[in-house]
Amino acid sequence: MTSTTTPRPLLATQAVTKAFHALVAVFEVSIEAYPGQILGIIGPNGAGKSTLFNVITGAVPLTAGRVLLEGRDITGLPMHRVARLGVARTFQNIRLFREMSVVENVMVGRHARGRSGILSAVLRLPSTRREDSTLLDRAMAYLELVGLAGRWQQPAGALTTGQQRLLELARALAAEPKVLLLDEPAAGLNTRETETLSDFIQCIPGELASSVVLIEHDMRLVMRASHRVAVIDRGRKIADGPPAEVQEDRAVIAAYLGDDFLARDTSRGRRPVEGRP
Repeated sequence: MTSTTTPRPLLATQAVTKAFHALVAVFEVSIEAYPGQILGIIGPNGAGKSTLFNVITGAVPLTAGRVLLEGRDITGLPMHRVARLGVARTFQNIRLFREMSVVENVMVGRHARGRSGILSAVLRLPSTRREDSTLLDRAMAYLELVGLAGRWQQPAGALTTGQQRLLELARALAAEPKVLLLDEPAAGLNTRETETLSDFIQCIPGELASSVVLIEHDMRLVMRASHRVAVIDRGRKIADGPPAEVQEDRAVIAAYLGDDFLARDTSRGRRPVEGRP
């Protein structure tokens, strides 16, 4: 007789709530991200998705609930400690050091794993310079992965929006995270760039990070890349499951298309939730 063991989530939130005075942005949201998988998180604008990322990474304190990394309670830890434990993220609004070169931006990400901190990297302190020869090689390897190695000397601000998105991704990966949180990585990208990004994201679990949690409005990207999808609406999780199952969930359809659509949804059958912000 063989026994099966349910794998432990790499990252989990347990009934996480975040309130800003009277406004409850996230209410008792529980999600689980497993090794080797991509968890997509979708929901209308203002649903609380980015707030959830901010709570996980320690950018804002939660009101209630817990955040676990490999079973360890990391609730309330400051951002730098969460990052050192293996959680990296990109942002909805691109946050690069625009005057620094492309490769220097990635090296800042590598310093999260080195002995010198990010501030030392920006200020170019002596301890940081001693690490630079090794970090440069590693940074160039990540630029090669995202196709920006040929632009390594250019200022980050000179890149196109699509290239800056890829640079942010390379910088986050350079920290060698266990969990990579991607906040709308396809924002501002054209169709071809989005397809390339989708292909790359699918290669990340098991190769460059153990797990990916993806917030995205591009439904085609989410449904193509994700193993599971969680849906948040008005701060609450309303669905969680395989992409095909989530697309057919009546609560999800209502959140994206409205109750009027459900009233008309009879003999014609349901259509997938695609391309709706």
